[in-house]
Amino acid sequence: MNKRFLAVLWMLYIVCTLPAQEDDWTRTNILRVRFGSGYHIDTYLSPFAYTGLQYGLSNEWWQPFRQDSRLGETGRLAGWGHVGRISLTGYNCRTTARSNTINGLHVGAGWGAFYCWKWLNDRLQLHLGPYLEASFGARNIGSNVNKPLSFDIAAELMGMTGISWSFYGKKTSYRLNYLLRTNLIGFDYLPEYWQSYYEIEQGSKGMARCSGHWNHHTLKHELMLDMQFPHTTWRLGAEHVYTDYGTASQRFMSHSLSIVLGCIWQYKLKSNSRL
Repeated sequence: MNKRFLAVLWMLYIVCTLPAQEDDWTRTNILRVRFGSGYHIDTYLSPFAYTGLQYGLSNEWWQPFRQDSRLGETGRLAGWGHVGRISLTGYNCRTTARSNTINGLHVGAGWGAFYCWKWLNDRLQLHLGPYLEASFGARNIGSNVNKPLSFDIAAELMGMTGISWSFYGKKTSYRLNYLLRTNLIGFDYLPEYWQSYYEIEQGSKGMARCSGHWNHHTLKHELMLDMQFPHTTWRLGAEHVYTDYGTASQRFMSHSLSIVLGCIWQYKLKSNSRL
C-alpha cells in the first residue's frame, strides 16, 4: 500500500481521536412565587374598577452566550448573555361595593439578549438589551349574561435594563438588583366593544392592531435582594407591573404590586457530556 496514503490515514486518526475542548457555561435559574394586590379595569366587561388579591409563579434563567473556545475571553460574544422567563398569574378581585367579582388568569413568556458592563471587580454590573414577550390573559366576570369573558393577547418588543451591586459578609454574599422592562412596539388584540360572548362563538372578529407607547403602555420593574448562604441562595423583593391600553370607547388597565420570594441555583451545561 502507498506509504503516503498510510501517512494521511494516520494523521486523520490522530486528529479524530484528539480530546474535544470542553465547552462549559453556567446557567442561573430562579424559581419565584409572588403574592400581592391587584387593581383591574376592563370596560368590555364592566365600567367599574376591581381590586383584590393577586398571586403567581414564575421561572427565569440567565446565562452567557456560548463562546467558541478559540476566541478566548475577549471573543465576539464576551460580555453578551441572554435571559428567558415564563410566568403564571391568577387574581380574584371585587368592586368597591363588593357587588361583583372578576377572576383572571394570565400567562406570559419571553426571551431577551443583553450586553453586560462590569466594574469594581465585577461587583457593579449594568446590562442593557432587547426583550421579546408574548402574553395571554383571560377574565371571567361573576355577573354579566351577555359578556362573561374577556381575552387579552399581546406580543411586544421591549427595552430591558438592570443594575446590580454585590457586597459580602464573612460567610455570606449579597446582591441588590433593580430590573426594568418597558414596551417599544408590538401588537395587541381588542374585542369589539358591542361584541357579546355568543357572537365570539359564531366567529365574530375583534381588532388586532400595532401597539406602542401611543396606545399601549407596559412597565415592569422590580427591586430584589439576593442572599447567598453556605448551602442555599434566596431572593426577596418587590415587583410592580403596570399595563394600560385601549381605544376611545373601551379601556383595559392592570396595576399590581407583589412581594416576591425566590430560590436561586446555578449549574453548568457541558456540550460534550453524555446523558
